[in-house]
Order: sequence, then C-alpha cells, then structure tokens
Amino acid sequence: MKTSFYILSLTCFLVFACKKETAVTQAEHLSYSDSVFYLQAGNYTISPKSAKPGSYTAFTDNLLIDNATGTITIALKGRDGQSQTGLKYKIKFRSSNSDQEDSTYITISGINYLDAFHYLSQNDSIISPTYNADNSLALPSGNYGIGLDNKLAINSANGQINVNESIRRGFFDDPSHSSWKQVTIKYAINDRSNAVENQLDIILYRYNSLADVPTNVSGLMQAHQSLSLGLNTRAIPSTPAPVDNNLSSDLSLSKPRPPCIVIIGH
Repeated sequence: MKTSFYILSLTCFLVFACKKETAVTQAEHLSYSDSVFYLQAGNYTISPKSAKPGSYTAFTDNLLIDNATGTITIALKGRDGQSQTGLKYKIKFRSSNSDQEDSTYITISGINYLDAFHYLSQNDSIISPTYNADNSLALPSGNYGIGLDNKLAINSANGQINVNESIRRGFFDDPSHSSWKQVTIKYAINDRSNAVENQLDIILYRYNSLADVPTNVSGLMQAHQSLSLGLNTRAIPSTPAPVDNNLSSDLSLSKPRPPCIVIIGH
C-alpha cells in the first residue's frame, strides 16, 4: 500500500510539474493577442504579449514592424512596407545575446488574388480571390470592386473576375502596353473590419500562347509564390520568351505584391 501510495504521489507531482513547466514555456513563447488582425477606421498597433530584448523580423518583409520591440502597425494604405492585407506573416525573434530564437504567425485580414496562369482554351476564365491567406475559407459578403473602371468585369458580391467578359469590354486595349494592365481593386468586407474600405493592386497579362510569356514574367510569379505562406498555389511554368522591360515599375522579386495573373489564349 505504501509503495502504491508513493508511486501515485510521485506521478501526480510529475504531472503537475510538467503542466506547470509547459504553462511557463507557453507563456514565454512569442505570441500576439490573436492570430488574425483586421483593418479598423484608423491605423493601430499590436505588440507581443511578452516582449523581450532582441530583434524582431518578419517574413515576408513587407510588414511594418518595429525590429526592436516586435510592435506591428496595421495600416489602411496596404502598400509595400505598410503591412499588406490578405497575407500571412511569420514573425521571428532572436534575443540580444542570440541564445533564444522563437517565431509565430499572424495574418492581416483581407483578400488576395494568387499568381497563376489561366487558360481560356480550358474554360479557365474565372479568377477568384482568397480570404485571409487560406484557400479553404469562404469569402464573407461585402462590396468588391468599388469605383472600378467598368472594363474590368468583377462580381461585386464575391470578387470574382470574369476574364472573357473583361476582354469583350476592351480591358486590354491599351496601346502603350497591350499585353498587361495594372488595376487597383477596392473593396469592403462584412467581417471584423466593419466594412472599412481596403484595396489591392493586381496585374493581369494576356498572351496568345505559353511560348509568348516573357521569362521575367514567369520568374516574378515563381518568386511571388515562394513568398506566400499558407496557400495552395498552382505550379508556375518557366517560359522562354525574351525579357520584357516594359513591365510595371511596382514589380519586385522580393515582394509578393502585386499578384501577377497571366491569361493564355484569345
């Protein structure tokens, strides 16, 4: 009996100690008050629950983060370097003496269009947005395509872009660069953002065949995919056409925005 009581007592002690140690460890892990953050009427900041001295960085690096404190600014503009919405970020911490490293993930709520090839010969003519960097999430109701040029055929209820209809409306009829067009999509979502207006730049390209796609276009798309976290994406083929130097100045191999969408076919 004494032996059984001793074993039972020791087991309880170990379980309690493990739970206590686990709780302490979890409390010390890098974390924020939530994993998803939404736009509000004005800019606001979020900080780690238990900030420690050291350095904080983000992947991808287009996030407005204080490298000394880990404080992140959630901004309305959503431009490069201003915490773009619709993306998932990995926040990394390294202590001042480099003896501790930790990381966590956050998402800034919003929509995104994925870098992809769409083939009109395969009836692949609808481009759908993703929500909160997760392909499996349903898109909330809202108003998508606020104040856009009517040449872009976008469904205001679900944000889907109809490529065939856009072509019929003359979306690509720009004599300066007829193979591509950059557009800003403004939208408001009925979620915890309380329908604050948001925006996203995208670039749509149109080529007759895969062989016509410039090598730097497919290269950019491949780079964008490598910077996208938490998404199931289509494979981007490497293409053989010569480099096109007449592309948007907003493009960068080190940023996942703006997404590039290539339309193949007539």
